[in-house]
Amino acid sequence: MLMKKRLTQLDGIRALLCLSVVFSHFMGSRLGWVNYNFVNAYISVDGFFILSGFVLSYIYSERINNGQIGVLQFSLHRVARLYPLHIFTLLLTFLIYKFLYKNFPFENPLQTAIQHIFMLQGLGLSQSWSWNDPSWSISVELFAAILLFKWIIPSKNNEFLLIFSIIIYTLVLNKHGSLMAEKDLNFYIFSSGLLKCIAGMTFGVFIKNLVLLPKDISVFFVKNIYIKLLAILFVSVFIFRKEQSNGIDLSIIILMGYIIAASISVKDYVFDFFSSKILAYIGKISFSIYMIHTPLLLIMDYYRLFDRINIVAGLLFFCAVLFVLSILTYNFIEENSYKRLKKSIDSFF
Repeated sequence: MLMKKRLTQLDGIRALLCLSVVFSHFMGSRLGWVNYNFVNAYISVDGFFILSGFVLSYIYSERINNGQIGVLQFSLHRVARLYPLHIFTLLLTFLIYKFLYKNFPFENPLQTAIQHIFMLQGLGLSQSWSWNDPSWSISVELFAAILLFKWIIPSKNNEFLLIFSIIIYTLVLNKHGSLMAEKDLNFYIFSSGLLKCIAGMTFGVFIKNLVLLPKDISVFFVKNIYIKLLAILFVSVFIFRKEQSNGIDLSIIILMGYIIAASISVKDYVFDFFSSKILAYIGKISFSIYMIHTPLLLIMDYYRLFDRINIVAGLLFFCAVLFVLSILTYNFIEENSYKRLKKSIDSFF
């Protein structure tokens, strides 16, 4: 089987989305979650979902259509990719609360721990935060990918993909007014986080189909660098704002899709920026960054390491430590375990 070429532009986009989430959690926790920059970084997680749909379709669609991989093997691939780092950070968070804080400052620690062990934490079984809370998104990514395996990930029906995605987004937006929603249930069964992930992955497959089919990419608005820069500026300002901006989330999602499509389609300054070695590497280790940043914040808060420095210096210090730990985590846990597990899984099929 030929390996697909890695799209480093997507790594760069993923890096920026991940950093915005980290900055949001750092700033919010310093300022009491009131009047802080990056308050709208919740939508960066929706960007992750779009990228996941794009990448999963890019890697697996032909193999699914050719019958080279079934749902069980695919599901085990996803577990191998997500679970080792998840269980490591869950254990780390347990040790931090147990031996440093000596209490669990959230509801139902035993019940929610079981949910995390089985990666059910994003499915609405519990609707309050718990443990390594950002991991709710990988829970819904796992189950959304499995649900979409047969009919969405390999689909080439762009009209259906776009309409289906917009309908699902609209269900969440109609209920909440924005995409800042995770664990509440819709129709008694689907969490808002799961619905957002299904919509985002579907939209990502749609974007992948557009940019990888030559007849669809030679359009002015994709090639024009000024429109790209305006889209990037608009999304960046939205995420950076101190005020929540309800009512325009779907527009931001569309602009994110456009930025992804444009970065893949044409080699220009935007392409070069997203593909730069530093951004691409941060994107490569972004899963480790995303999963380790909350436990690190808990440790640094416990030892009051930010008390005597201003917020900017604190952010720089935090990011420096975070990057070092994430590099170690990526090399020794995330990448190593995934390669070993995937090889073992494939040996059975």
